[in-house]
Amino acid sequence: MTDGKGKAEAEALLRRKRTGKWYADGLNFRCQAPECSACCSGQRGEGYVWLNADEMEAIAKFKGIEFDTFTRKYIRQVEYAFSLIEKPNKDCVFLENGGCSIYEVRPTQCRTYPYWPSIIRAPETWAKEAEQCPGIGDDTHVPGEEVETQLELELEGRRRNGVE
Repeated sequence: MTDGKGKAEAEALLRRKRTGKWYADGLNFRCQAPECSACCSGQRGEGYVWLNADEMEAIAKFKGIEFDTFTRKYIRQVEYAFSLIEKPNKDCVFLENGGCSIYEVRPTQCRTYPYWPSIIRAPETWAKEAEQCPGIGDDTHVPGEEVETQLELELEGRRRNGVE
């Protein structure tokens, strides 16, 4: 372990041991938008995009419509939480011409993908998601600290949205 690669491998091993996280030395991911919309399309079936009142307000303002009009047109209540509705083909209601029409104000859940607990739980779940997401495995390295930050943002968003 005298070369730089050996040192990097040793440091990565120590990071994983210290944090207990398999992704401690980072993951490779780069969103392929706008060319890709795999995470927004209905190819996976029905899903939920959870929002809180602040996110709904931001999207309504961005779309230039009143909050009440926005919620009637685009939101469904699921028990004690709120989700965007879907098109009949299960695409996100804001997926237009292959891209997100609210990208600048998209919900936290969209911003933090693919750093969701269900996806980064294990190397196997990350690899399974890569079958659907062409950005996973890209040459762009995301440090473990940034992965952890995105995961925390997602978890905080879930708490605020009432979907822990």
